[in-house]
Amino acid sequence: MKSVNVWSEFQPLKRVILGAPFPPETFEWHKDEETKTVMEQIFRETAEDLSVLETILKSKGVEVVRPKDIFTITGGEQIQLPWMHCRFPNHPLMPRDTLMPYGNTIFEIYTGSDNRYFENLAYYDHCSKWFREGADWVSMPGAMIESGKKYDYFVENHRLLYHAANMIKCGDRVLFSQPYEGDNKRGKGTELGREWIQREIKLRYPKTQFLDIPVGGHIDGKIALLKPGVLMTWNKNWVPEEMKNWTIIEVADDFDMPQDFQKTRKQRFHKEYVSKWLEHWVGCPDESVFDVNVLSLDENTVICTGKNEAAFAEMEAHGIEPIYWNFRHQYFWDGGIHCLTSDIVREGDCETYI
Repeated sequence: MKSVNVWSEFQPLKRVILGAPFPPETFEWHKDEETKTVMEQIFRETAEDLSVLETILKSKGVEVVRPKDIFTITGGEQIQLPWMHCRFPNHPLMPRDTLMPYGNTIFEIYTGSDNRYFENLAYYDHCSKWFREGADWVSMPGAMIESGKKYDYFVENHRLLYHAANMIKCGDRVLFSQPYEGDNKRGKGTELGREWIQREIKLRYPKTQFLDIPVGGHIDGKIALLKPGVLMTWNKNWVPEEMKNWTIIEVADDFDMPQDFQKTRKQRFHKEYVSKWLEHWVGCPDESVFDVNVLSLDENTVICTGKNEAAFAEMEAHGIEPIYWNFRHQYFWDGGIHCLTSDIVREGDCETYI
């Protein structure tokens, strides 16, 4: 088995990185009892749910590798440089955002967030091992990311920034969502960042072609490629023209936010602490539709964190078995199963599906 081999979202999955939260005692130092207690519960239950997922994946013959924590949260500055500082760097929970395996290459990405600047070090030991075994490993040039600056500043100052979750793989095609310049409300990364990874892919895989979708943000919350000829989305207007002839399972985006999460957001600790200090950890779940954020084990099996019976029925009608996995805090973390994983090995070669 090659150390790294990924050409699509749906060929048989054999090796995957599964993210990890900070340990439950992360906020043991905190003086506010409510914050300490609730955060301990969220971290503990997140770890429990990921352990269940790891068991499911292993039972399906998938090798699971986990990142290591590289920070210990103390309430003080963890990152302190003349231009960048951060008290609460991200835990390596969502490798999909910063790692883009394609072909036999792992591309590392810088997102533009000071709290994620060093995040890929959590995967360094694994990537180093795969590199020694023959895989290709390349990192986006390190950009100066000034704390407090936004994408308009980064664009003006020609920063190369992007999100790996802006891309999904379909054989000799890669789908890209819009960077900030193409969608200044939802776009993540810069046009220069997208150009960098497209050039690097072309250098290694000159036959690969790129398809745009007309919206910014993480593409895995918008389109799921389930098997050749079948995709799922909550807005078919986002499907590239070249894929309009695929069977499109369109799910409704009129979901209700779970009552337990609505209750959590009303608690004092969330309003006074999470919203102030940890906003970069929790994202914007109001814009997320987790029904399409799925992980394909192969062309006939997907793991889902959403429980959309209509979508399940349509998948089953196309020979796809949905496996439901309960991720209790996906709305808190604003991340589904695709976010929490990064495919490293899928069986098969580069095919033309479009």
